[in-house]
Amino acid sequence: MKRSLLNDSPSQHELLSSFSRHRLIMISVGWVLVAALEATTYTALAWAIVFEQSPTIVLIFAGLSIGVTIGVSRAGYLCGAQLAGNLYDTLGDALARAKLSWFSAEHRAEVTLLAGQGIPGFMSIPAHQLQTLLHAPFIPLFLMVGIVVVAGWQVMLGAIVLLIAALTMQYWAQKALQKADAQRHTHDRQTAQLTQEFSENLQLLRTCAGPQGASERLEQQWTRQEQSVRQTHFSASIMTFISALASALPLVGFACYLTVTTPLEPALWAALLVLMTRATAPLEAIALAGLGLNDLRASLKDLHVIAEAPTLNMPTAAAAQSPSGYAITTEQVNHQGLHRAINLTVDEGERLVVTGATGSGKSTLLELLMRFDDPDHGRITLGGVPLTQMTEQTITHHMAYVGQDPIIFTGTLADNIRIGHPQASDHEIERVAQSAALGHLLAQDPLGIDQDVGYQGSALSGGERQRLAIARALIKQASILVLDEATSALDKTTEAQIAEMLRQQPSTLIIVTHGDASIWHPTQTVSLSTSGDHGTSSEHRG
Repeated sequence: MKRSLLNDSPSQHELLSSFSRHRLIMISVGWVLVAALEATTYTALAWAIVFEQSPTIVLIFAGLSIGVTIGVSRAGYLCGAQLAGNLYDTLGDALARAKLSWFSAEHRAEVTLLAGQGIPGFMSIPAHQLQTLLHAPFIPLFLMVGIVVVAGWQVMLGAIVLLIAALTMQYWAQKALQKADAQRHTHDRQTAQLTQEFSENLQLLRTCAGPQGASERLEQQWTRQEQSVRQTHFSASIMTFISALASALPLVGFACYLTVTTPLEPALWAALLVLMTRATAPLEAIALAGLGLNDLRASLKDLHVIAEAPTLNMPTAAAAQSPSGYAITTEQVNHQGLHRAINLTVDEGERLVVTGATGSGKSTLLELLMRFDDPDHGRITLGGVPLTQMTEQTITHHMAYVGQDPIIFTGTLADNIRIGHPQASDHEIERVAQSAALGHLLAQDPLGIDQDVGYQGSALSGGERQRLAIARALIKQASILVLDEATSALDKTTEAQIAEMLRQQPSTLIIVTHGDASIWHPTQTVSLSTSGDHGTSSEHRG
């Protein structure tokens, strides 16, 4: 069963499944139990020192403490792995449902940083972070009971005052570190964004700016990140120094307090110092855990932002409708990016060509037709049914899309084409590859459709990438084929050959082009153009 952690409503996202929450609660209780057993062990040791008792009871409690610690730690490691899996499910569900318009460069960088660093960090919560957050503070509390048992409540009050003073120092140290670390996290996200931009556009950057200038912006960001890390480390060093003072304060102060108040027997002195030394030890661990906790808080904030990404309202399976045919209509459709309302009727099997200047809304119109987003006004129907009344699977079944810069995945030609039809045979893949004018590519390598395309298609030319994407769309056998400048990298002869082949398909063709529209023999043409603040559109049938 898929561990889906998101409900249908974006406002009701749950980052953890009920099972994971239960496991975390049980492990939290386990760490408190470990603290109680360990404090009991030290109290028994102090009692044995003061009253010269046998160490048998100390060994028994020590054995129990070690056994429970091992059990809770092991459960924590297993729960951490499951927790990371739950959070990856949350991330995947949110990304699958988010509007495509949400995926800006900044948001893509946040996703990359969260998936690569943030979520793996959550694996340490059950086994390490909860130990710091629960075991560490409960140890001093339980040991105060031991001090009462050995020396009385007056001595315990003095110990508590000293521990509170030390914790106050730790608190202010954490505040300073949190402020510095928040800036570091911002620089980490910006660095991830620029690194992604650099890797995706390396050829363009080197062509325009040369080998040295290509990485200039990224190097400047690296410098800012280095300065931010240096500042964080400086704050961490100050915090560590304060932590050392805070760790020494209770022990030294307690010794002075015992000296000034009431003279004690050496055995009682030794017993109380043993208890106070153990009560003081976790304070430094709490302080040093601050950096990791700040990272987890920042990652959790990023995960909440992604989980709350805007989504399209989808009908339930029971309420969803199925189209009757695949004719498309737009009724007074307007949206940011379009300059006036669009009214269209595209019958089955028609060839619609959309033209217009850059920025006139051609790609926006295509995205609305495929329901990448919903129009601000008006409605779009497919087969007489509004797109908003169909499931995403129904719309996807009827649509195939090829963009100007198609996405090619690392792998083989067959791997990329088969995405359009996972059950397709090798014979079917080779047939559509030939139809998409990839015959020369198959002939030049004995592996044929099993030849490697390189990292994200780096072994292919721009035209070959577009034809590969067309083959991937063809094998899907969708009712409607949407081409957004899908042949812009082809020479005129090959483009005409591809256009003729596509015209013979039974699918409806919706084509955006800046080139010669006549090669498509359109049955209908829509021209979008802009003039000042007012848009114009015209439609005519061929």
